[in-house]
Amino acid sequence: MKRSRLIEIIREELQLILKEESTQYNIEGLLLTNTEDRPQKDILSDIRSLPGVTIVSSKDYDLAGETSAFSNPNYYTIIKMKIDPHPYPNGFKDEDLQQLFTDIRAIKGVRNFKLNKSVEKKTV
Repeated sequence: MKRSRLIEIIREELQLILKEESTQYNIEGLLLTNTEDRPQKDILSDIRSLPGVTIVSSKDYDLAGETSAFSNPNYYTIIKMKIDPHPYPNGFKDEDLQQLFTDIRAIKGVRNFKLNKSVEKKTV
């Protein structure tokens, strides 16, 4: 096989790979943490380290005027996560989603986590 043909085949394969669609799951939920146990940033960092979690953003949840993790150790926040199913060899299934929620609740400093909206599946 000529070198130019080999380069052409490699380019074609790379273009196919780059054109592949990817599925992403968007999750939004209410997170209750105890910031006396650990700082909020450490708790969010642990959530980011879970398999498949690519992005975690948080926004204060105003509960009776208590909007600071410093003024209220039982701190509520809305978190938005993007989940990439790639680390799940058999695809991202409902059992995986439930396990993710269990893993979030098991993180030190997390008191509870519940969904605000249904999970959104998106092709990117």
